[in-house]
Amino acid sequence: MKVAKFGGSSVADSDQFKKVKAIVMGNADRKAVVVSAAGRSENEPVKVTDLLIKIEQLRDAGQDYLPVFNHIAERFVSIRDDLGLNVAIEDDLRVIKSQIAQASHDYLVSRGEFLTAKLMADFLGFRFVDAKRFMIFNDDQFDYSKSRNLLKSIVADSSRIVVPGFYGVDESGRTHLMPRGGSDISGSILANLLDADLYENWTDVSGIKMADPRIIDQSRKINELTYEELQELSYMGISVFQEEAVQPVRAKRIPIAILNTNHPEEDGTLVVDQVRENTANLITGIAGKKDYVIISINKYQLSKRLDILSKVFSIIQRFDVSFDYLPSGTDSFSFIAKRAAVSNKVQAIISALEEESDLDSVQLEKDISLVAVVSDQLGKRPAVAGKILDILDNSQIKIHLVIQESSDIKLVFGVANKDYEKTIEKIYRNVSLNEKKLRMAI
Repeated sequence: MKVAKFGGSSVADSDQFKKVKAIVMGNADRKAVVVSAAGRSENEPVKVTDLLIKIEQLRDAGQDYLPVFNHIAERFVSIRDDLGLNVAIEDDLRVIKSQIAQASHDYLVSRGEFLTAKLMADFLGFRFVDAKRFMIFNDDQFDYSKSRNLLKSIVADSSRIVVPGFYGVDESGRTHLMPRGGSDISGSILANLLDADLYENWTDVSGIKMADPRIIDQSRKINELTYEELQELSYMGISVFQEEAVQPVRAKRIPIAILNTNHPEEDGTLVVDQVRENTANLITGIAGKKDYVIISINKYQLSKRLDILSKVFSIIQRFDVSFDYLPSGTDSFSFIAKRAAVSNKVQAIISALEEESDLDSVQLEKDISLVAVVSDQLGKRPAVAGKILDILDNSQIKIHLVIQESSDIKLVFGVANKDYEKTIEKIYRNVSLNEKKLRMAI
């Protein structure tokens, strides 16, 4: 049995609905479908979810939100009419409209998935199952046991279902949103609950590219990668798959297929527990993020001065900023954060560290990018990391920091923002395109 999740671009209009139906009906094993809210299309430049957020903003500002709501309503009615469906979507729209004045953020923003799933279920001839009936959260933790029992009674009556993604409910029955991209998580959880044989994630690209195609034209597609590699690449910035969607299927070793709704005939990317040795590349993927700051502190024998480190962490915590941190030597320690997260606090943090901690120096580096090389080969072939450093050194790219985590599958370089694209290009061109030569060299 397969669980198939379709992203916003896959359900953007009636033509996309038809592509989804052809895919679902093309394989009888596709018995559970999860959909995102209708996304952007040629005629609709704004996602339904973003329009719902706009309604909330207008409502809270005391401004007229009805024109935006009416546009959303017209969009769903148009899809319904174009497809010749009978579902009374106007009834659902009236209920939503009546709730806007007092609706919570989570309820309002989730209505795009709700309405899209209603139409898709009718179009496919499947049963619509509202996620609130079985997707149960306890605070931010998903309750697998309770949810599985609830779903079991639902699928006993119907084996072919459509579920809206992105939300569930808490134990009080209030709508609980997942992070943006949460329909990936919904699909992954549903695959787990149903013990699916495969979780298909249908989007608008034919799998995951080795590097950002906006930087590397004609970047190679990754045919296979592991759950851990996918999770690291997602964390480091690829937008094809939501990072938190990996664990639910990984827990049951359910493969993930990332496929293209617009080109279902093309091979995608398969995510598995372990890639076959003869198919593994030296580097699986390259990803990154821009606009970081690094605060480095220095003190002789700092690694042994727990009193000073404790004081430093206390100061950092006081400013309520989320930092990643790492020891960078016996005498030094570095804190890394997104520039937007630090905002205008960075100078105050540095001043507090200088004035309140017995440090030798505090240094700030701004406009830093993090570029990650991900591969389960890094631990098996340590020389790969050295080759990459040589490549960057020969390209005169200044490395501000290097992080290799204990998992041995991710190597992170800190470079200047201005060198971000160049760094990715140099690694890709010299490793991906010269793989055979490098394998022989190491």
